[in-house]
Formats: sequence, C-alpha cells, structure tokens
Amino acid sequence: MKDIGHQTERIQQILTSLTLFIISGIFFVALAYSIPARLAGSIQPGKGEPVKVLIEPGVSAGMVSRQIADMGLTVFPGELSRWFTKLGIDRTIRPGLYRIRPGSPWEIARQMAVSTPEVSTITILPGETFQELQKRHGIPLLRALEDNTLFPEGTRNILPSEIAARIAYILPDTYNVSPSSKFAKELIQSASAAWWKKIGSKQEVSELESRYLFRKAVLASLVEKEAQHAEERAVIAGVIENRYSSGMRLQIDATVIYAWSLRGVLLKRVLYSDLEIDSPFNTYIYPGFPPAPICVPSFESWEAALEPGDVPYMFYVARPDGSHIFSLTYQEHLEAIRAIRKESDSMVD
Repeated sequence: MKDIGHQTERIQQILTSLTLFIISGIFFVALAYSIPARLAGSIQPGKGEPVKVLIEPGVSAGMVSRQIADMGLTVFPGELSRWFTKLGIDRTIRPGLYRIRPGSPWEIARQMAVSTPEVSTITILPGETFQELQKRHGIPLLRALEDNTLFPEGTRNILPSEIAARIAYILPDTYNVSPSSKFAKELIQSASAAWWKKIGSKQEVSELESRYLFRKAVLASLVEKEAQHAEERAVIAGVIENRYSSGMRLQIDATVIYAWSLRGVLLKRVLYSDLEIDSPFNTYIYPGFPPAPICVPSFESWEAALEPGDVPYMFYVARPDGSHIFSLTYQEHLEAIRAIRKESDSMVD
C-alpha cells in the first residue's frame, strides 16, 4: 500500500511540474510577443532614413506586407501581416503616403499603426464646368465619371449617358484623396456620395426614376451661374420656371457663355452678336431647357431648383453689383434695363 501511495504522490508531483512548465511556457511566449507593444512608446521603431510607402485604396494587409517586402524594408512579409492583425489594423490600413523606417516586422507594423498617412485635398468649386474640371484633373477624372460603380447605388439609374452631364450629381466641396493614381476615383466616389446624402436620398422614388430630377439638375446649374446673391437663388429659379411653363424662351446669358466656351471662346460679357451662336445650349434660340447641366451646382442652387420661389416675375436683369431687378412685364423689364444703364453711367462719371 505504501508503494502505491508513493507512486500516486510521485505522479501528482510530475503532473504539477508539467502543468507549471506549460503555464510558464505560455507566459514567456505571451511576454515575448507583448514586449514590443509594451516598449513601443519608449523605443523608436525602425532604423535609418524613412522610406516613402504609398498605399493605394482598397488593398489588403497581405498586399501591403508584400509591397513593403518588395521595397526591401523587411524580408518577412508573412510575419508583418500577422503583426498587422495583432495590432488590429489589418482591416483599417488607410490609403495614403507613409514614411516608414526599415526594421523588424513588428517595428514596421507599429509605425503603420501610429502614423497618419499624408493625403491630398481637391476642391470642386461651385459653378465649375466639365471642361474646367477636366483641364484641372485630366483623363483620370473622365474615366472616373464614366465608372457607374463609383456612384451610390441609388444614383446609378438616373445617371445620364453623357459623361459631361454627370457633374451635376457630385457636390462641390473639399475632399481628401490619397496622392496616388486613384485620386480621381476617390474624388468622384466621395463627391457623389455627398450629393446622394444631401440631395438624392431626400427625393421620392418616382422622382429618381423620371426625367424630373435631370431637369432640376439643369435648372440648378442655371441658378448657380445666374445668382450671385444667395437670397436671390429661389427667386431666379422661380422666374426660370415661370418662363418655361409659359412657353417663353429662357434667354439666359450663362447658356450663351457656355455655348461659346465649348468652341474655345471665353466671353466676359454677352453682346447682341454673341446671341446668334447656333448651339442647343443657346436659350435665346432654342426653346426649353439646355440639353445638359452647364456646371456643377452648389447645394444651395439645388435647394432653389427643387423648391423654386413662388413669384410672379417673368424677367430679371443684373445690376453692376450682381443683384437683380425682377419684373412682371416686358415693359417693366425694359425700364429696369434703362435704369441700370443710367446707374452704370453715373458710376463711370
């Protein structure tokens, strides 16, 4: 019996020692992995001069790891990818330009985790034409506008086939983009998402499925070019709608300026001879609305187009300061023109 008790005690000692050994092993392995993270706050990750690493949008942690390895910053892309996961950034690596020092996988991952990537900003200005946007951003912008998948799903059914007309479905603002070849895609994706959030998603389904919204897009672009004072946007929209409903030609100078710009002629002021240009955008010759938006409308111009002022006016003429005189009849309109000319002459004197 003593031998059996002795053997049982011996086995228990062995099991206890083995358990302690396993626990110690787990502890030291965990400690070994946690030391870099614990020391990250006091140790400068990596050595040498930082290397520029441009991360494109939409790439995975594995792709980033291989890219960094190909640049010679590490020879262990698999371990680097595992550190991305351990630090919780494998799904949140932001696109942009990083400056990374060569080092061990954990040091590189740590730098990626605490770095804020450098990005570029691009501003879409209210009133910019398609040609002006294309001149600034080139072919990439054209290709981005062609890509339906960059627009919110709710917008895709109403996108016009003419690429230039799609600028009405992006919202003017300043957007952050990565300094990469995909900047135009990011720009259109962000600007169209902003338009959908503030304008498109607020409309009834029936309006999104008809030409109603396209006509409002054209109207918003006309208001954007015609109104220099915010308080006049809805009034001008109301006048344009009144003229359209009555069958009158819209006779909007901004459409004539746009028509000439398509031929490479930039007008500073519209003369009577300029009104003769044969273009579907010339609302002095062709009835109804122009065939497409003439610029990128602001949110405020969209608001005015969607809810035009309930006004009786049929005419308006601009003062030197950009404000307008609104008139009910053509006779009143002529009198307003004469009054403004006198006002202008007195300013010259």
